[in-house]
Amino acid sequence: MFGKSRKKNENAVERDINKTTKSLVSSNIAEDEFIVKDLGVNKEKKNSDIKDAIKKKVDVKRIAIISFIFLIIVTIIFSFRLIRFNVVEMLWKTSVTRGSSNVNNKSIRYSSFKNGLMRISNDGITYIDDVGTVRFTVSYNMLDPIYESNDNYFAIADRNGYVFYIFDENGVTGTNYLTNPIQKISLSEDGIIYILQSDEESSYVNVFRSRGEEIDISIKANLNGDGMPIDISTSRDGTELLLSYICLTNNNIYSKATYYNFADPGKAANSKRIVGEFIEEFKDSLLARVHFFDDKYSCLIYDTGVYFVSTANSSKPTIIGNQIFEYKIKSIYYNSEYVVFVFENNKMNVFSKNGALIADKTIDFDYENFYVSDNYIVFLYGNRVMIYDIRGRMIFDKEMDMDVQYVAKKKSLIWTELLVGVTDGVECIRFY
Repeated sequence: MFGKSRKKNENAVERDINKTTKSLVSSNIAEDEFIVKDLGVNKEKKNSDIKDAIKKKVDVKRIAIISFIFLIIVTIIFSFRLIRFNVVEMLWKTSVTRGSSNVNNKSIRYSSFKNGLMRISNDGITYIDDVGTVRFTVSYNMLDPIYESNDNYFAIADRNGYVFYIFDENGVTGTNYLTNPIQKISLSEDGIIYILQSDEESSYVNVFRSRGEEIDISIKANLNGDGMPIDISTSRDGTELLLSYICLTNNNIYSKATYYNFADPGKAANSKRIVGEFIEEFKDSLLARVHFFDDKYSCLIYDTGVYFVSTANSSKPTIIGNQIFEYKIKSIYYNSEYVVFVFENNKMNVFSKNGALIADKTIDFDYENFYVSDNYIVFLYGNRVMIYDIRGRMIFDKEMDMDVQYVAKKKSLIWTELLVGVTDGVECIRFY
């Protein structure tokens, strides 16, 4: 009895051991399969990570190489432009005979327009583009041509005469004859022209479109009323107008600057469209010149300094800077970005349109004419041409073997090329 029971117990234990062993084996197999699968996933992930790392290294290397090449190119170009140039090579010349009969050359003038030059005389105007093609010639009769240009239009009028013309790069877009003598003009980039006229008693500002037809906007002033306008400037878009006045009140003469707005802010201001005036600033000085750089910045030039004004808020012009000069102003030139002063002590100051001083340079030579062409400051004295960059570094000084009337910078990425207006046409030169 005891033998049978013992054998039965041994069989039960053996069955439990076998069952447990199978379970453990099964469990180990499943675990091994999991480990194998996990190792497979890790292997695939590792390969993917390696590929991504290699790709990133290749991309970084490619970017580094491209950046290095670009840096070399920029350095070469910049270094090339830092050279003071003296060698001159003539590339082409276009001859123009109109107006050249007045060979004291005082009646032949040039002005930059688009990528070329306008050649201006008393009996006509010719546009020569940057490859030397004569785009058009227009005849007129003017005793004293005054002119202004921007990126889109060029306007010319006869000072103390009655006629004006507006051009684009293809020729005349509009013209008109006025009833009162023209004193000054100002041109917007849309071809809107403001014209200051005067008679014996009053001054008038009238406005015309690029086609020559008059717009229903006019300003009338006289010395004993609002004052006598002496300078005029319009904003780039033609909606704002800036006038400098000389005023007489109780035998006291003073100046003022008046801002007009012919868009919605002006309508909301008052019937005269005046959105701002500066009077107190000029109680002891003469405001001689005013200039809109664009739609947001302008300057007011008086006998001993310059104010810089913001019209970012077009209904409230605000003075943002004032420069007081120690020496008397000898020459002034401005464009859409800069205003340049030369003083009697032969100092030259260059200011940006927001009033920042960019250059302070001593000019140790005489000159007959000076102006700004793009970012070049050009001085002419006879046939001598002296060119500074806008930061006041001289880059060219040479006596030319041609009758130089005007020099303009020609757009070129690497070469430094100039369009040179001479008595009988335009030459293109390269200097290096």
